[in-house]
Amino acid sequence: MVDEASSPRPQKRQLPPARLIVAAIAAALVLWFALVNTRRVKIDYIVVERESRLIFVILGSALLGALAGALLRRVRRREHHRDDD
Repeated sequence: MVDEASSPRPQKRQLPPARLIVAAIAAALVLWFALVNTRRVKIDYIVVERESRLIFVILGSALLGALAGALLRRVRRREHHRDDD
């Protein structure tokens, strides 16, 4: 007879966090949107104006937005830790 306590149980697979799933879907949508918009457009950078492919504008904007979000999360986390002390 096999002792159930000593027999290895199949481990339950954990699902990835919802935040990771949403981020992956958002990244896929931004990538798809960028890939279908490859035409050249005129961009006004306040000081200078130049032509660039729209794909680079979209990807650059998404990257800057993700960086800004990460920095804001970091600042809020630091402020939260200060309030706890």
